[in-house]
Amino acid sequence: MNPHRASDAMTRISFYSDTSSIDSAVAAGDHRTIVGGLWDEIGALQLDTLVAHGLKPHHRLLDVGCGALRGGVHFVRYLESAHYYGLDINQSLLDAGYNLELSAAGLQDRLPRSHLAVDAQFDATGFGVPFDRAMAFSLFTHLPLDLIRICLERVADVMTPGGIFHATYFEAPEHRPTRLPIQHAPTGLTTYAGSDPYHQRLSDFVHLADGLAWDVVYAGDFGHPRGQKLVSFVRRPRTSAQPSETTRTLGLDAARSLLAGAEHYRAFVGPPERYDLIGASQFALLFQLGLRDHHKVLDFGCGSLRLGRLLIPFLQPGRYHGLDPNDWLIDDGFTRELGHSALAVKHPRFSNNSDFDCGVFGTKFDFVIAQSIVTHTGPDLLARLLQSASKVMTDTGIFIFSCIETPQRQVIPPPGWHYPHCVGYDEAQLRDALSAAGLHGVRLPWFHPGAVWWLAKRRESALPNPSFLESLTGRVLGVSP
Repeated sequence: MNPHRASDAMTRISFYSDTSSIDSAVAAGDHRTIVGGLWDEIGALQLDTLVAHGLKPHHRLLDVGCGALRGGVHFVRYLESAHYYGLDINQSLLDAGYNLELSAAGLQDRLPRSHLAVDAQFDATGFGVPFDRAMAFSLFTHLPLDLIRICLERVADVMTPGGIFHATYFEAPEHRPTRLPIQHAPTGLTTYAGSDPYHQRLSDFVHLADGLAWDVVYAGDFGHPRGQKLVSFVRRPRTSAQPSETTRTLGLDAARSLLAGAEHYRAFVGPPERYDLIGASQFALLFQLGLRDHHKVLDFGCGSLRLGRLLIPFLQPGRYHGLDPNDWLIDDGFTRELGHSALAVKHPRFSNNSDFDCGVFGTKFDFVIAQSIVTHTGPDLLARLLQSASKVMTDTGIFIFSCIETPQRQVIPPPGWHYPHCVGYDEAQLRDALSAAGLHGVRLPWFHPGAVWWLAKRRESALPNPSFLESLTGRVLGVSP
């Protein structure tokens, strides 16, 4: 490292904190260069990237470190009028963006000047509105980790539940000492752990988000011309009450005596003494049905990772998707079973969606599994689940679910969600519900201690043949069927 550069780095956190130098460059007409150049290319890339990740015109967007509006010009044009907001440490950059760039584009009437604010602490509460999306492009590349933590804290305060904060960074390999400089393709730009420009590990973001209302989702390459990566922080909805700490922190031996539904991560998802059995049985069934590590899986009602603690290490990165409205269950699953390092290594994705919407991840799945969901759903939620699952299955995708079969009696369970109470359906009711969702189903002879398994596919001809079904016993030595 250049010793003069190291000494200079000690006097300031970032190049952009030297406001007098920034002001001089802007006064000389170099505002496009001072924010990194590649004005047209990177500005358009910012919009394309966020649109690809679900940005809609009606969303309110917070641009943290917006600078001279390299991306802002594109977002002001795309979003509904007055739905773009920007923060930056440099007043001169904001002035150049508004007075020069927006003016030249004829867009000033779409953005009140009050929507651009100078703030060095990432505080957007003064805008007085919640945000659906936030972004920090080429901001974390100029910040040390302690300031990134403050940024995450402050942005979380103004995000709507389910809102997404997209950020770019220069990635450091997980198993390489961060103190070593890194050169990044394709330009050969060198980054550092302790001076600007900075690099970070994905696991750094996982640790920074610990204790905050964020789920960390790795997006990786997105075509940045200097090799920056994309990471997203998803604001957790507060859809469920947090359990009492006394019950939640019980040890495993004490938790075995709890009733199903108790506020402990092993008990809330079913009888705690079956936690390991049910998880292993699900994994074995999926593997028997053809699951391999490259497949994409949606664990509907993933809870405390009873299945996820086995699937996440098995699957390739980014292939596991878990959906559950109870964020504390997912947190405890990582804290007490899997370990948070799995987030950085395997990049699982989670949603706290409570609308029985399998489409929240915007992808198709090879396997969708719903263990102990249909056993608690009235016919309205059953229909919604089946229809939603059908839409996200690949053409050869498999949907398996456990349910309680009742004798044929034409009794329809009441609507709604019935946990911890159970409901049952007769075979005709199940087949009618599957047919209404465009699915065909077959009962599986796989062992389950309290329910039965069904498998559904789009084409009836693709259902397992009888000889294959005969091999699916799933019996466990020492456990009564």
